[in-house]
Amino acid sequence: MREPSYEIDEDDVDDLEADIAEEEARRPGTRARIEQLSEVIRVTTALWQRREALGMTEEEVAERSGLTIEEVESVEDNAVDATFDVLFRYAAAVGLEFELRASA
Repeated sequence: MREPSYEIDEDDVDDLEADIAEEEARRPGTRARIEQLSEVIRVTTALWQRREALGMTEEEVAERSGLTIEEVESVEDNAVDATFDVLFRYAAAVGLEFELRASA
């Protein structure tokens, strides 16, 4: 199966950036929250992609991790309110681990 190709319209990027800047002016902290949400989505997407690459079912992840099927499904739905424990246990079930580093 071939990966779909996506073209990025620079005008759309500029429009999005303007919308974010406008929202940040109204509600300071919006940009930081968007960046946090984006990072969570990157992590949860990497987790379910790993599961699929291994040919595992959601039920197998639940069984291996001790999570409920609802918790596994919430990760796969890119739940931004998933706890670190849930993400950690899901990751371990698919053979991944988190690495924490101090930032500047």
